[in-house]
Amino acid sequence: GETHGTHVISTIIGYNYYAPADAAAGYPLPPIFVEGIAPEATIIPVKVLTTYHFPCGTGPEGVTFGTDEMVAAGIYYATNLKLAGYTPMIITMSLGGPEPTDTIEDAVDYAISNGVIVIAAAGNAGDEGMDWPGAYPQVISAGAAGWGYEWYAPTASPPPRYRLWWLRDNTYGYRDIPEPTPASDVYITDFSGREKTGQQLDVVAPGSWVRGPFPGVPGYSHLPWWSEGLGWLVGRNPGNFYYAGGTSMATPHVTAVAAMMLEKDPTLTQAQVETIMKSTALPISPGSMMIYDISPIPDWYTKTWGSDATGAGLIQADAAVAAVP
Repeated sequence: GETHGTHVISTIIGYNYYAPADAAAGYPLPPIFVEGIAPEATIIPVKVLTTYHFPCGTGPEGVTFGTDEMVAAGIYYATNLKLAGYTPMIITMSLGGPEPTDTIEDAVDYAISNGVIVIAAAGNAGDEGMDWPGAYPQVISAGAAGWGYEWYAPTASPPPRYRLWWLRDNTYGYRDIPEPTPASDVYITDFSGREKTGQQLDVVAPGSWVRGPFPGVPGYSHLPWWSEGLGWLVGRNPGNFYYAGGTSMATPHVTAVAAMMLEKDPTLTQAQVETIMKSTALPISPGSMMIYDISPIPDWYTKTWGSDATGAGLIQADAAVAAVP
């Protein structure tokens, strides 16, 4: 949809960013293009979830979900596009359910057997376990990691650091994130699905406070940045960009790295992509970290995780691409 799906895809292909509220506050941030991880990828949106409205109890926003058959139909559709010549093809699913189903697994197996790369979210149930289809061993699954200094500088104390910490560009005077990120700076989110018996978690990727396009209320403000309009400041729309967290946000990071790998070698199979990603990942040991977080209220929180939450570790885009023969 225009909310969740747009935010997810922006990680892959990038987006234009300009917030008049930042300019009004005096931040020296011009309109910029936030480059995606694989900006030359072609996105084929396949809608397999929809919003349902019931007579009672759900409110005006309704509830969004899909059936096994709807998800499977989307997988078959994308696979058949590959067979028709749209190749290479990656199916990325920032979705999942609490139980395995033959209907979806059969579709996944059909896709993989026809050379499609299938990637899915580990789910946001935390200790309750992973979601399916991400939990299937044959699917490349993505858990959600975070950066220990998301809201404050390593040498500072609260109040939190400047909220544009996510911009890794020192052109505007913001502290750059260390590259590569030391494993000691990485934590696993509480919500990221833990691996249970019969499930397989492959890698983790950034899934905490990922910034991206997301409509405000009542929707996107369509004023172009150069119009000098004040709709975002005095109108009813609070903005077009939001921080969002979830394994849904981690999944497109993994998908985009797979896309770059396929740009280098379009013949890579599912097993090869998974092996390379896992063998080049930055191992994350079980541990605990104090994190300054803004939710549910700004405060220090302890994040704790075990080996069931890390998979092979934090995906490393440069190493994964370099390892492609």
